[in-house]
Amino acid sequence: MRRLRSLILGCFAVVLVGLAAGFIAVTEPDLAIPAALAVLVVGIAAIDLSLIPVLAVPATMAVVRVGPMSLADFVLGFAAIVALLMLRGKGAQTLQPLLWAGACYIALTAPQLLLNRYVANYIEWAHEIALVLGSMIVGFVVGREGHAKLALGMYIALCWFIGIAAMVTAVSNGFGPVYLGMLHKNAIGAILMIGAIIAFANPPWLEWRPWFGYATFAVCGVGALAAQSRQALIGALVGVLIVGLRPRFHNGKRSRWMWVVLVPVAYFVVTAVQEQLGSDDQFNSSNQRLDWYGDSIKVWQMSPLFGVGHRWWVTGHTGYSGFQPPNAELEVLTTVGVLGLIGFLAMFGGAFWLLAKMNPVYGTLALAVVVGRFAQVQFDLYWVAGHSSILWIIAGICYGVQARDKALGIERIPHPVQTVLRRTPVVRI
Repeated sequence: MRRLRSLILGCFAVVLVGLAAGFIAVTEPDLAIPAALAVLVVGIAAIDLSLIPVLAVPATMAVVRVGPMSLADFVLGFAAIVALLMLRGKGAQTLQPLLWAGACYIALTAPQLLLNRYVANYIEWAHEIALVLGSMIVGFVVGREGHAKLALGMYIALCWFIGIAAMVTAVSNGFGPVYLGMLHKNAIGAILMIGAIIAFANPPWLEWRPWFGYATFAVCGVGALAAQSRQALIGALVGVLIVGLRPRFHNGKRSRWMWVVLVPVAYFVVTAVQEQLGSDDQFNSSNQRLDWYGDSIKVWQMSPLFGVGHRWWVTGHTGYSGFQPPNAELEVLTTVGVLGLIGFLAMFGGAFWLLAKMNPVYGTLALAVVVGRFAQVQFDLYWVAGHSSILWIIAGICYGVQARDKALGIERIPHPVQTVLRRTPVVRI
């Protein structure tokens, strides 16, 4: 009876908000998308408030602008507020070590706010709090509330669409770089890289059939290859290597199939980079990156300890603009200096350690995604809305699923590692 009453009240609220949104859309067309989002959020909240954080997972792909922010930022911010309200109790203390790792970076980047006093710097610092700590909390609530399969399933469904579209586009344009609307080739690659790692890991709590995992891995991998996103291919290779070298959940064996994928793709990436570096074209992507690396060092030298502030590439106050450093460490060094880089490396180092110590049934996926993303951004942008939040959302999901299983009395024990000298009967989880 109570649930029926809540549903009726929710429907009534949707009608009221829908009428208001319709009026806003007619009078202010620029606000049509936010108004439609408001109706969607109210409708979902009327069904189950815990579904709101789920939206943040597929929304990481949304780069369209909604006023001053991207749609990914808008959804993540709202989802983080809802997740904070739902965080108390129910095993939330298990997430604390990961939150401390993220807080280390945030704290060590705070002093530069006193030195670099401009609005964009303050806004971006707050934005990074949401991208790191907010994403962890959102992911934890998604996993703890039992929505991990739904959230990652929605992400994978979009990966199928993007991967197939990338392959079709590559065939139609003569196998050139792929652009799908506002998604350029590196954005496509970053999205499909995460999908490929999720599919290859295929943890048992997702309850996906093995054939579905392998098919998804193939679609994501070939899609990233078709898009010609070399950075994403490197990240995917590292993520697959992490999963493959850890014992599989159901039999303790390590994957042998990964070498069938790793060797030829690695050869393709190395050959393509060598070809570009040896080319006379100084404006190809590889040679252009070398120029940007040099300019980034010059920007960092303006303020080595604290950096010149966030988003200097659009403010123009350094004399350099038009490019965001395509390397995570250089990006962090220029914006928040050596002190911030210490926090950044501590955040990732702490996450690597914590996730590696987790039960592999839960930790392997999170570790592979975080390490894979870290490898990718050695050659690409790091602080990009959506792409810099999905890895921490997935890490939070894995923590949340573990907390949920513990609360429900579900014990998932990985099978002992199988070696030539040590064989035990296959035991499935």
